[in-house]
Amino acid sequence: MREWLINRLQIPQRTVLNRKIPKKAFFTQTDLSTTEKELFTSDIEGMHLISVMNQQSMNIPSFQDDEFNYSEVVWIYVDLRITKNINKIASAIHKAIPNPVVLVAGSSEGRILLSTSHKRLNKNDKTKVVVEQPTITDWFNPREEDTAYSKFLNALVVSNLSFENLYSIYEDIQQLIKCEEVIQLVGTIPTSKDKREEVVNILRNVQKHRKNIEQLQLEQKGQVDFGKKMELHMKIKRQEQEINTHLLRIKELC
Repeated sequence: MREWLINRLQIPQRTVLNRKIPKKAFFTQTDLSTTEKELFTSDIEGMHLISVMNQQSMNIPSFQDDEFNYSEVVWIYVDLRITKNINKIASAIHKAIPNPVVLVAGSSEGRILLSTSHKRLNKNDKTKVVVEQPTITDWFNPREEDTAYSKFLNALVVSNLSFENLYSIYEDIQQLIKCEEVIQLVGTIPTSKDKREEVVNILRNVQKHRKNIEQLQLEQKGQVDFGKKMELHMKIKRQEQEINTHLLRIKELC
């Protein structure tokens, strides 16, 4: 799968290492908890450093400002024995590696998922980073053709990414991974970068309305007054209508 994916995404050969990462070496060089180490031992079959993208290998400038210092973008591939703890494993890998990571996880059934996480400089100690909440796709079969996920992988082909600097490349990848949720909602994904930016903003509103619905449903469950129950019911319906409006706009953009 690794070699297939390298070819599918057209990762430049001069950046490709495809080198095995011994789990023991990963333990000794990173700050993992005992629980995380146990997950690596029980759930992970193997880890590989697929690619290192930097100024030398890509001829693209690094990026540095008050928030970010991106001199390399690292691609990691993880073969999993068990997939149920992937969120914890992804978080641990992002936390352990100071450079921005494009994480690809593969299952024994031939499915994959991708994950990214921006890393901001610690304001109190610029030698350390603060890891954002990882963005993660659903599991999918990458070899299926003429599907929304083949469209997703087409957009991820390296030559289709922004080459302004290493931050812009990583941001493009993360934006696409955020947009993957749209496949679950409307069955397709926007192709242009400008449309993806709008879709990501709309998705934030959809998520906000979903949280509002969850809160209202909790209030409704504990409510005994019929009038109050109906009032909460109508509020839930209005939130659902807002979501439907947002989904219609997403369809237009796709």
